[in-house]
Parts: sequence; structure tokens; C-alpha cells
Amino acid sequence: MTREVVTLHARVLLHMPLVQLFFIVGVGWIVYPSVPLSTFVLWSTLALGVELLRATFAKWVLPRVDTLAPKRLHAAFMTLDGLAGASTGLSAVLFLHHLSFVSQALIEIILFSIAAAGVSVAVSSKYMTAAYSLLVLLGATIPWISLHPDKYWAVMGLTLVYWLFLIRVATESERLLHRSVLIRQERDRIIATVSHDLRQPLHALSLYGAILVSHPSEQTLRETRRNIDHVVQDLEKMLTDLLDLSKISAGNFPTQAQFFSLDTAIAHICTEFDSIASEKGLVIRRTLDPIRISGDKLAVARIARNLIDNAIKFTDQGEIHVTTTPRQDGGALLSVTDTGRGISATDQELIFREFYQATPSEGDQGVGLGLSIVHRLSKLMDAELSVKSAPGQGSCFQVWFPPNRGIVAPKIHR
Repeated sequence: MTREVVTLHARVLLHMPLVQLFFIVGVGWIVYPSVPLSTFVLWSTLALGVELLRATFAKWVLPRVDTLAPKRLHAAFMTLDGLAGASTGLSAVLFLHHLSFVSQALIEIILFSIAAAGVSVAVSSKYMTAAYSLLVLLGATIPWISLHPDKYWAVMGLTLVYWLFLIRVATESERLLHRSVLIRQERDRIIATVSHDLRQPLHALSLYGAILVSHPSEQTLRETRRNIDHVVQDLEKMLTDLLDLSKISAGNFPTQAQFFSLDTAIAHICTEFDSIASEKGLVIRRTLDPIRISGDKLAVARIARNLIDNAIKFTDQGEIHVTTTPRQDGGALLSVTDTGRGISATDQELIFREFYQATPSEGDQGVGLGLSIVHRLSKLMDAELSVKSAPGQGSCFQVWFPPNRGIVAPKIHR
């Protein structure tokens, strides 16, 4: 974050000599002919020289910013910002006692405005803003108080409040900048993760394609066809997950509330996964109490599929237990419990993030979106999602559908 702030600040400083030149011309227009020419030339040379020094240092830093210590660069820029603020504020010290009251007020307005502009020039860094604006405001305030001592407490109080306000604005802007940098970094990480995970099945398809054109034996041909089918299914699931996540994030995921039998829908989904589970020597056990709920049937089905698919991936032996249970408050509970590897307490805080995979299962071509989609769809339906797990003791994912959407049928065990 510090490196990002330093880089942005350096880029802004490249343009500051021109800005300072306009400021000098404006001040000259106000103070002429009241201020001695030699005094004005001395100040303008100093003020412009400091800005040229800052710009020169910034130009030297930019090509080397990735190799230099960011905290030292930040400290160096703070020092230069302080010098720039002091040279700017010095204008009031040198000129105010030569001017009429109206011209004094104009200089003060300009200096207070420049102090505010320092927030953007410092790229919202509260420390650089504080260093620059403090010296500008001190230069503006001290001569004004000396000329108008009867306003001492009012001027000092208002200046302090104004300075603290600028720091507050810079602090809030710095937080926003920090969040923007994190979002950009997360976007880059996501793109890299997706590219890597999509490349794996595509590479596998190219290898299987090479096998097909090499006139393989009948047995090899059957195995290759089966492997290609699995890879295509994995690719389809990846792309579907990415599309769903994109729709949910953009608020375009289609939802349609309707009453439907939760237990019947879950029973059909369990049947879809029976063959996949049996290939790993697993059993999907059902305890489905009849219950009707109001909600989006497709979203509920997607939640259940992802939870069951995730349970199968991370379970090497035992069973997957799927239950639907009416709640006493009128809601409904969907539970998917497995006898798998379990999830550590640390990973439980992270597994619902996009593209996070705690311990990828063998042969898994997923990109870590399944639980993230479950989490987002649950929020979309105002349902509560929870997980109970420990390493080596399996996991239990539960989705609590709200009572204002539930209609409970008589309880019948299967």
C-alpha cells in the first residue's frame, strides 16, 4: 500500500512545478506593486525551486520504485512536502504586512485553498497531507495574527479545526484508496487463478487429442473417451460457476419465488450423484422429511448440488448424509454431512471466498467457486449458512431457510 501511495504521489509531483508557477504569477498579480521586487523574486525562486526539487526526485524515483524501500521513500516525500508547504506559506510571512486588508484576505484564501488541494496532491496520505498543510497554514496564520492580534484565539482555533478536518478527509480517502488497491490486487489474483485452473483441463484435452490421432488400441480409446468426457464435464462446471458468480455479483441472477417440495427436489439431486459417489466407494444416505418451502427452486437446487459435490470430493471413505428437516419456527433446514477430511478452524473462515481451496482433492479441476456460490445464493434467499467441522472428523454444512418462506408438511421419516 505504501509503495502504491508513493508511486501515485510521485506521478502527481511531476506536474507541480507548472501548478506552482501559476500560483506564483497569481500572488505576484495581487502583491504588485506593494511588495519590493527583490523580496518577491527571492520568494518565487525558493518556492519554484522546491517544487522542481520534488519533481526531480519523483522522476528519479518512478523507474526505481519497485527496488527502493517504500517506507524510506514515504519519509523522504514527507520531508519534501514539508519544505514545499513551508515555502508556500512563507509568502504570507513576507508579503502580508505590505498589503491592504483586502489583499491580505485574498492571500489567506489562496493559502487555505492550497492547503486543501494538498489532500489530492499527497494522494490522500494523511501523513504527507499533515506535513504539507500544517506548514502552509502556519505560514498563513502567524503573520495574520501578528497583524490582527485581537483575533488570535478565533484564528488559531479555526485554523486548527481546518487542519484536523483536512487530515480527517485525507484519512477517509486513504481508506478508500487502500480498498481500491486491494480490489485490484484481488482481481489480478482471481484472473491468474482462473487462467491457471482453466489451462489444466485444456492441456489435458490436447494430450488426449494427441492420443486419438495416434491410432490407439480399443481399450486405450475407451479410456481416452471416458477421460475426455470427465474433462469436458469439469470445464462445463467451471464455466457455469464463473457465469453464475458473475450474474450474482452483477445482481442479474434470475430468481423466481415459488412453492415446491424441498425433500423431492433434494431426493432427485441425490440420485444424480449416486453414481459419482459409488465410483469412490461412498454412499449417499437420505433422511428427507416432507416439507414445502417458498423460494427459488433453481437456486436451492444449485446450493444442494454444490454442497453434495463438495462433500463427495473431500470424502475418501464412508458416507454423505443429506437431510431435510422442518424447523419449529416454520422454516426448513437442509444439512449435508460427510465423513471426510474435515476443515480446520482457520480454513472455515476462508472457504466461502471466491477461488479459495484449502486442500484441493486429488483430480479436482475446480476453481474454488462452489462454496462461494452457495454462500451468495443463501444470502440472496435470506437463508443462513453454517458449517461445523474439524480435521479428520468430517464436515456438516447447514442451510436454514427462513420461516416466512416455509410451509411444513407432516413429518414422515424415510
